[in-house]
Amino acid sequence: MKILKGTSEFAGTGTLIRLILRRDRIVLPLWIVLPALLALSVEASFAQLYHTPALLQAFASEVAGNPAETALLGPVYAPTLSGIVVWRWSFMAMVLVGLANLFTVTRHTRTEEEAGRRELLGSTVVGRHAALSAALLLTGVADLLIALLVAGGLIGVGFAVAGSFALGLSVAAIGWTFAALAGVIVQVTESAGTANGIGGALLGLFYLLRVVGDMGVQGALSWLSWLSPIGWMRFVQPFANERWWVFALFIGLDSVLCLCAYWLSARRDIGAGLLPPRLGPATAAPSLYSSFALAWRLQQGMLFAWSAGFAVVGVAFGYVARTVADQLAANPRMMNLFVHMGRNVGPGDGFFTLALEIFGEVAAAYAILATLR
Repeated sequence: MKILKGTSEFAGTGTLIRLILRRDRIVLPLWIVLPALLALSVEASFAQLYHTPALLQAFASEVAGNPAETALLGPVYAPTLSGIVVWRWSFMAMVLVGLANLFTVTRHTRTEEEAGRRELLGSTVVGRHAALSAALLLTGVADLLIALLVAGGLIGVGFAVAGSFALGLSVAAIGWTFAALAGVIVQVTESAGTANGIGGALLGLFYLLRVVGDMGVQGALSWLSWLSPIGWMRFVQPFANERWWVFALFIGLDSVLCLCAYWLSARRDIGAGLLPPRLGPATAAPSLYSSFALAWRLQQGMLFAWSAGFAVVGVAFGYVARTVADQLAANPRMMNLFVHMGRNVGPGDGFFTLALEIFGEVAAAYAILATLR
């Protein structure tokens, strides 16, 4: 079958989209629906705990006076139920949707090349850019569905229409940013596991930039939040004088990443990465003659990278711990909040307890990545 030269690079994209839908018919609906369910769950929890405007205002004031929670989850921009839902839900949604987009693009591009299926499909009427285009288009549509479900669910419980759509679109934007980022990473590496590891590390880096930037909202480091797409997600400020222009930053970055992905894809062989893997010895050492040794060999790079990232975060939080503890100790409301939350501990221990809860969610991402390898 003869294919026109101008369209051959994208030939078969629609067919591959249908194939992805067939293969991901169970997983795909789950990560599309889950963010909306989490948003409604958070709304129901806070509506039950803080059922009056006075209680909501008091809680928002407590968060504003707690540098630990402000650093970890960002500030509360509106002392209302909708503003507090945005504050608590955004981090969970960012991790879930960002990783789902990352894994989906990697699975249907680099993993296919590793398994040899991409080369087999390439012998048919499938263009060079078809797999990448199918993965990016599918994740883009999935992210829009997430935005609609989140917005529709929140509107259904009485939230403002504009703020609901701003929140839904913000998580969709961060999701597709990681999809586009994955499109670039898979052109560089030859291993799907390495691609997922790099993507996960970048998610951690972006979050760290946002944390450090929020620690210095009034200081010289606040500009770091603007280097992070996760910071942009927060700057949209749903339900608090929405900043629609922030989406232009996402559009610009995603456009550049997609162009880079296609440019790199056209300059490498199928199955190869732009960075060649390091050649190993022809025979395995005796220390690799076990399943545990093989697992260690496969996981050690990613384990060291994540450990180094957590070490950097630990140093950063340890550096500010004394200052934060002093600020918490000077705030009677925060000390009472620790007691009500079941944390009858000192301010320093309370700070680290909150930090460990958040980073426990991040560490779960490493467990997922390691299992997928």
